[in-house]
Amino acid sequence: MNKRVLSLILAVILTLFLVACNGSTQQTEPQDSTAPSAEYVEASTEAQSDVLEWVQCGGYTWDEDEPVKNIILMIGDGMGENIIKNAEIVKGAEHATSFMPYSCYVGTDSLSGTTDSAAASTALSCGVKTKNQYIGVDGEGTPVETIVEFAKARGMKTGLVDTHIIPHATPAGMVAHDNYRGLYNDILKQMLNAQVDVLFGGGTEYSDTPKMQARIENAGYTYIKTVEELSTLSADSKAIGVFSYYDLNSNVNPSLTTMTQKALELLEGDEGFFLMVEASHIDIYEAEQDMDATMVEMQAFDKCIDYTLRWAQDHPGTLVLVTADHETGGVIVPESGLPEDVNNDCFTSGGEHTSTDVKLFAAGAQAGNILTQDKIENTEIAMIMRKVLNDTYGEKPVTLLN
Repeated sequence: MNKRVLSLILAVILTLFLVACNGSTQQTEPQDSTAPSAEYVEASTEAQSDVLEWVQCGGYTWDEDEPVKNIILMIGDGMGENIIKNAEIVKGAEHATSFMPYSCYVGTDSLSGTTDSAAASTALSCGVKTKNQYIGVDGEGTPVETIVEFAKARGMKTGLVDTHIIPHATPAGMVAHDNYRGLYNDILKQMLNAQVDVLFGGGTEYSDTPKMQARIENAGYTYIKTVEELSTLSADSKAIGVFSYYDLNSNVNPSLTTMTQKALELLEGDEGFFLMVEASHIDIYEAEQDMDATMVEMQAFDKCIDYTLRWAQDHPGTLVLVTADHETGGVIVPESGLPEDVNNDCFTSGGEHTSTDVKLFAAGAQAGNILTQDKIENTEIAMIMRKVLNDTYGEKPVTLLN
């Protein structure tokens, strides 16, 4: 081989080597973890529910005379009245809750005083006041019937959707019984034992262990972890979707609206259903006194409520209730009414929960018949749900599934 040919071969090899190195460098360049991921942006072009934006609300119509077949209970964790008002200032338009025709104030204190999410969820689900940290039990630690158990006894389907880990306090109070809210493995096991039809949220930290995977399989669930798998679930699926190691904020796909959309698709049927949807991170960012992040979560919840209200108007017999488990942050509304003044200075409680009353909003089937007072206690929401379901499905004996 002459020197010219050898030189040419070496030049080609060197060129290929440099191209490969350059490509490798580009592929491993670090990305900004605080920005929406590539998966989020790509999915947004296909599913508008995953586009994070303020939506134009209003124009809803509901048949209020229909008996209640389905209940959708939507909970903004920590969502006091003033954070809704601040969201409207930032949005420059009314929040979705403003279009719900009936509302009242709700007292939230627990037997411990200012409530935590566990005692509040128990009150909303079971209709009893209890101690902070308690889940689905009364103040003496005795199990009481949850709303999931109540619905299951009437042959209804049930679902729990939240942006925290699936066995966190609010969804836990809808189904489980424990004297301590932090027993996540036991709470998740109880959710599976109760055969909740749809479980969507975060927490592979708890679901991906060998023992829990065996429980999930034995309970007959389809187990998914990605947005792509979410879209493939069929209407007859009993599904648990766990989409992050811990929790999900609004930069993580799937969005609360997308999870709610799929849950409604899976739950819809002749049996009727109870679905709880929680926007968990409103409270989390209020606790951190981060108003910008709180407004992003309010934006996401506003969009989810709007979607749900539109779904309800197309599905007569659906009652939509929107409330909060408690107020967080001691939020005040700026006197100026200017968006730039909706900032961290609006937090006055050091990020702690307060005993400030929250609001309950109602729309849809029988909504005009259920709120007859200006203020109720959170336990009465559980009683409202039971009354309208008993009117439709009849009374049944108390049933504890766990």
